[in-house]
Amino acid sequence: MKLSVRTTQIVLVLGTLILISGLVLASRLPSHAESNPDNLKLQQAIAVIQNGENPMEGISMMREILAKDSTNIDVHWYLAQFSLTSQQIENAAFRFGKVIEYDTANPPKYAEAYFWLAQTKLELNQKEEAIPLLEKYLSIETDTVVIRGVEQILERVKDTIH
Repeated sequence: MKLSVRTTQIVLVLGTLILISGLVLASRLPSHAESNPDNLKLQQAIAVIQNGENPMEGISMMREILAKDSTNIDVHWYLAQFSLTSQQIENAAFRFGKVIEYDTANPPKYAEAYFWLAQTKLELNQKEEAIPLLEKYLSIETDTVVIRGVEQILERVKDTIH
């Protein structure tokens, strides 16, 4: 079964819509953001971007946070999300890679980064690199519905390689 470019695009668009909804409805930032200036600045940057009037101002605010702490996984996560939204697939892949690199929690705070990095790899036609990322995500994910969906994607990807 071949995973077409169109199917990959549809998966990316639907996933982006789901992720944007998640950004609006369930921020992962700690509720005590006021006590951490970087968390407060990140919340402000997200609001500026979502407002849509000057998204680059919000991106600049996020980059300022990274200038102080290049390992801030929250900033990398949101930059990856916004890169997907603007179809900057290479930038999204880079940012998701940084999230995975710096997210040392067990389980990872952003386990979905494995899935989304795999999706960007598929979009970039790097199928062989997507497989271990999907497999890693399956080893972390606990939702059986999500697991079934990812297993189907993984099966289709493997079928297109062999």
